[in-house]
Amino acid sequence: MTQATMARPHVPRRTFPPLPLIALVVVGVLLCAAMAYELRDPKVVSRLTLENPSGLDVNVSVQPSPSGSRLVLPTVGANSTATSDDVLDQGDEWLFSFSSGGVDGGTLRVSRAKLAAGDWRVEIPESVVQRLQTGTYVPAYRG
Repeated sequence: MTQATMARPHVPRRTFPPLPLIALVVVGVLLCAAMAYELRDPKVVSRLTLENPSGLDVNVSVQPSPSGSRLVLPTVGANSTATSDDVLDQGDEWLFSFSSGGVDGGTLRVSRAKLAAGDWRVEIPESVVQRLQTGTYVPAYRG
């Protein structure tokens, strides 16, 4: 047998995966990273305490701006406090709205810095209490 007729040993060739497969893997990794970023937990304030010095039960909600989404907080009983855990962070300004028995008590705008300095405690202002006490009850349903 001569050199020309001898079978050569099989040498594996180096091949790279096809370009569409590489592109698919890269796009998949980028998509997973983007989803993990977008689906992360929202920022929260660990505890927010509302103080009610009035003799009325007061409904409280908070939002980042007048046109923002409203987060309803627990009703604060008469002459008591209510604490909410893990409240969604409303940003640099928090807009609290108050009502009782269908009466609008108005709003209170508080900066995030002031809330943090006050240990995340909000006392319902006397002006809101007066508005609630002098307001007229508006029924939700009129038959």
